[in-house]
Amino acid sequence: MKTRTLVALAHPRPGGRRAHGGILATLGLALSVFASACAGGAPHTARPPAALTFGAEKRLGNANRNPSAPFLRYAPNGRLYAIWTEDDSTALAAARQPVAHHHGSGKTAPSPARVALMAWSADGGETWSAPKRVNIDSEAIQGEENGPKLAFGRDGKAYAVWSIPGEKGDKTRANIRFAREDAQGNFTPAQTLNEIKDSARFPIIERAADGSLLVAWIDRRADNPMPRSLYLKRIGPSGEPIAQSYKVGEGLCECCRLGMAFGDDGKSVYIVSRDVDRKQIRNHVVRKSTDGGRTFAPPLEISDDGWQVPFCPHSGPTIGQDARGYLHVTWFTLGRSPEQAGVYYAVSQDGGRSFAPRALVHANTAPDILHTTLAVASDGAVYFAWTNLDREKKAQVFVRALASDGKTWSPVQQISRARGNASRPVAALSDDRLHVAWTETDGETARVVLRSASLVR
Repeated sequence: MKTRTLVALAHPRPGGRRAHGGILATLGLALSVFASACAGGAPHTARPPAALTFGAEKRLGNANRNPSAPFLRYAPNGRLYAIWTEDDSTALAAARQPVAHHHGSGKTAPSPARVALMAWSADGGETWSAPKRVNIDSEAIQGEENGPKLAFGRDGKAYAVWSIPGEKGDKTRANIRFAREDAQGNFTPAQTLNEIKDSARFPIIERAADGSLLVAWIDRRADNPMPRSLYLKRIGPSGEPIAQSYKVGEGLCECCRLGMAFGDDGKSVYIVSRDVDRKQIRNHVVRKSTDGGRTFAPPLEISDDGWQVPFCPHSGPTIGQDARGYLHVTWFTLGRSPEQAGVYYAVSQDGGRSFAPRALVHANTAPDILHTTLAVASDGAVYFAWTNLDREKKAQVFVRALASDGKTWSPVQQISRARGNASRPVAALSDDRLHVAWTETDGETARVVLRSASLVR
């Protein structure tokens, strides 16, 4: 099966309502309920495409161990892979504490011990292999925006990265862990990638054109001046570091995930992030490298949203590229006013030198922080998945598609029916199927849900 570009990232842990502490307390009054005014999205054409038809829900992981934080990716052999986390059932995890969200400062109750598990499907997500443990040690693997990620080598072997709290349990002073599949199909003992201890978070990993792996993360080895820096590390196919990590940017928002895409047969590398200036305005930027990720040009602002907030929103952007070389980016912002709050999209048709004016994918239905992702087909069709609140003020997952003409939108569809809340969807795309997975929380329990749709092209 030929697979298409996919991008997906970041995920919640179990543990009740997804409140955002100081952010929503500060902004709740400003975002008065305007659901009826915001029920629309980007303008529909006179004859929008038909809605996507999704199959029944599938569950990933052991339901008794609170699976959460899924990530999806197709491998070169056409199999769909998923990685997620679960409660560690070993004796080392017996004393784990109830899970707490880590918004705001991030310094909440210590994370419980979790395991990262990987499974694959050869039939488009209908059935799955037995899960394989990724991390050998018992660790407090982080979730939400900071969950584990996968990449694949040319030989189909998997590489995984994840983040664990620092030595004192501080989630804001974390470490990046890396493991790879060996010849027997098991994972090697994890190694820590950041040379400066307790300084790195929110890793992403992608395979470069030369077969090496690029790992990017948000770094806080220098606390002053704030905000954070962007670091890269290149790893060989056998898992050996090719060089020490190096700085390629600064001014990043502390707790919003990154996104990465390649162009020009790997010569161009694009990294998107939410940056923050001295006035606490948090807009999104793209940084471009034309030498395979060794150096980067200054950041280009994707959209001047003007969102000024003193707290990190824990909601980062997603980027993908189609066969024409167009770059597609989606993100969430509260903007300059309640009427501007929502999920947005922009496209660059000139290799990241400029972006078209943003388009609204879906407006906020109530005062809340939303999370969005996209998957891009080679012909330029874009599939979006995001969270928003339903009429009962529960977070649910919504989807819609944008045709390759860049003008024709499908209707907004709700595909989750969470009893509690659904959050942080991820997506994967093949020639004929779209897959969306997310975490649902209900009190102190969690589960990973997957739904798939056949594509008629």
